[in-house]
Amino acid sequence: MTSFKAYVNAEGKAHMIILQELTMKHLKQQVIQVTRPKKIDEVLLTIVDGDGWQIETDESVIHAFKKDPVYFTIQVQSEDISKMKENEQLTREKEEIPEPLDFKKHWNKFWRKCNVEASKIVEQMIHSNEQGLIVVAYNTLKWKNRKYNISSISNLVNSKENGIKEFGVYCMYVIKRKVVVFEDIHIDGNIYVVDCELQCKGSVNITTQLFVTKNATIDTTLKQSISAIQWNTKIHHDIPVQFQNLDDKGREYLELKLFDESIVCFQQYLQIAIEHFGSNHHYVAIAYNLIGNVYCYQRQYNKTIEFYEKVLQILLNVFGTHCNFVAHLYENLGYTYDAITQYEKAIEYHTKALETRVAIFGANHTDVAFSYDKLGEIYQLKGEHNKAIGYYEKSLQIKLEIFGFNYKDVADSFWTLGLEFERLGNYKTACEYFERAWKVYNTLLGEWSFRTLQTKWKQKILINEL
Repeated sequence: MTSFKAYVNAEGKAHMIILQELTMKHLKQQVIQVTRPKKIDEVLLTIVDGDGWQIETDESVIHAFKKDPVYFTIQVQSEDISKMKENEQLTREKEEIPEPLDFKKHWNKFWRKCNVEASKIVEQMIHSNEQGLIVVAYNTLKWKNRKYNISSISNLVNSKENGIKEFGVYCMYVIKRKVVVFEDIHIDGNIYVVDCELQCKGSVNITTQLFVTKNATIDTTLKQSISAIQWNTKIHHDIPVQFQNLDDKGREYLELKLFDESIVCFQQYLQIAIEHFGSNHHYVAIAYNLIGNVYCYQRQYNKTIEFYEKVLQILLNVFGTHCNFVAHLYENLGYTYDAITQYEKAIEYHTKALETRVAIFGANHTDVAFSYDKLGEIYQLKGEHNKAIGYYEKSLQIKLEIFGFNYKDVADSFWTLGLEFERLGNYKTACEYFERAWKVYNTLLGEWSFRTLQTKWKQKILINEL
């Protein structure tokens, strides 16, 4: 007799169920059996599949089991609680939901983590009656030619040890003062103003969001360039912290190759996002993206593409094409088509990612360089080495402009170009690039590092070929 296996997530716990028939009645029976509610007669059962669709009919049960593995999220409530929640939902719909964390320009795991940590500090400062502000900004301190005076923020920090933290490509600065003065500064990110006065001199620009608590005072000139968002503990702290905990837990399971457990975490993330923000929201897109990543790790590429396309559709609806998160989804789809050797589709999506990033950031940006590298890799896999070299050289030029010569990413580009010219049989040019790579690796990593020795060995081999 055929049986059907599924995983059920209820109140943070995962259960496995086995169905003998694909009917709504049988599914409910199995779910009630494993979750064991106290008063079955008073229970109202809501079952949601892995895509966020509510399961209500036999047809929807059959449709859910077309995927493998099958995940359900359930809610078990008494009728009284259900009615109360319906009333709360109606009240919420009448109220204006505050603007949550924005993902149009910045969106990645470091951006989310950095802002969650900032939100925790905001709440701590509020409860301790402290004043000041927190800055979350794209970190350009390692750039050779910094256009903006972001380094001046660090001079305002009370304690360099505790007041500055790095999260990938982002920095968080904590400034505790009654009055904070910014002068001629561009902050590519967010500011959280906690019951202090923020004064501005000269040109002060914030690219993304300005959060303010009840007793904060903002310079009138700054208000003309950016709208202040009133701090809301639930939307700006409680829910993002909940998301971050599920994100961290899901990634831990992923590292352990516990894929089902990882998906359960991200399904919880998805359900919470839909409950609070609706199905067409960027937090929902994050959840779908995380689930897609798990399927990618499992090499279930058709499912990966399915979830990435869901994310892309939401982002295009919410942000339009001029969005870095959209560029990343093009990139994710490019990776996936690359993995199944559909190189033309991969090139199509990586080209879209490149064009989107150039439109957002301009020609000289690290993300633009990364897109050039990805296109170079695909052309290299296709055996079109001259085209690959063209893209790698464009990437190198951007990196040199931003970081200067002595930077590991620059050395990696020298190394990659050396390999490409070696493949073409142009050993002289290959040696020149390996020599440049060796100089940077030797300076940054030391003469006995693997990379330094490897580039030296490459040079010796090719010199014998000349």
